[in-house]
Amino acid sequence: MVGYVKDDIMTQSQKLFAGCVSGVMTRFITQPMDVIKIRQQLQKKSAFSRSLKRWFGTTRKIFREEGIRAFWHGYTLGQFHSILSVSSQFYVYEMATKQVENSQVDIKYKPFLLFLCGALAGGTTATIVMPLEVIRLRQMLVKDQYRGFLNGAKAVYRTGGILAFYEGLSASLMQMGPAAGISFSVFRNVQPLILGILKECTEESCKHVSGNVHKPEHLLVASTIAGGIAGFISKTVTYPFDLVKRRLQIASHQEDVRYRTPSTSKHLLKCTSLLGCLRDTYKSEGILGLFRGWKITIYKAQVTSVVAFTTYELMCYTIREFDVR
Repeated sequence: MVGYVKDDIMTQSQKLFAGCVSGVMTRFITQPMDVIKIRQQLQKKSAFSRSLKRWFGTTRKIFREEGIRAFWHGYTLGQFHSILSVSSQFYVYEMATKQVENSQVDIKYKPFLLFLCGALAGGTTATIVMPLEVIRLRQMLVKDQYRGFLNGAKAVYRTGGILAFYEGLSASLMQMGPAAGISFSVFRNVQPLILGILKECTEESCKHVSGNVHKPEHLLVASTIAGGIAGFISKTVTYPFDLVKRRLQIASHQEDVRYRTPSTSKHLLKCTSLLGCLRDTYKSEGILGLFRGWKITIYKAQVTSVVAFTTYELMCYTIREFDVR
């Protein structure tokens, strides 16, 4: 199970490794969806044609103008981002839940404290990866202008100084903290319910390895379902902050005439303040404007949660099995 489990034979370094593997798998699978989501979130309303009102319209336009490789713009940096993000999130959550489980706190307060553990993990991760996220976001918009890590970092610095690397941090903390708290809480509650329906491992099949009390196929099913539900709920609840975060992260971005800018990366909506962005978006587009690009984001969020949680759980299972042999 995700989170601290007493008498688990895994070390913290092993859990960190499992988180890294989970991050690699998550980024490889979800990268194209991330590119489409970003383009939709940042387009001005007037720039949307009838076909672009749906995410597959954006997909076709990116493919026609930029080719299949465009869906992996920012992928290399995205892998570093994903490894750092997922592994640090699981690691901080494991450490925080260990403190809660070993404390003498009243059991009725534990659900809230475990939620705070998730929020802490999400907030910590958001702060750590923010500079990488800003560079990666701009690479997904105009790859040539922000090509490579060093060139991308220089381009970001030229337009906004050192603070440009932390554009959108306020919205990111407002989104990532609660989102991670909700996601971990939902997963921790839903996965055991599903596993409870399934039969536990027999002594012959699992040998009662500490931490491995279910068959791997049952763990896969339960983690997939729980991860999908966790991704849907967490992203839907916090989505407006995710939208605002992206618009804040391009506040200092300026088009450079030396580089070709795709049509889906033009007419971008920029923001300079969290509350101002929420207010202006609501005034110009209504409540639905705060959920621009929600559909593709939900698809990505569910895939992300399923892959991240499932890969992490199965890696932990595998490591425990190898340890006893």
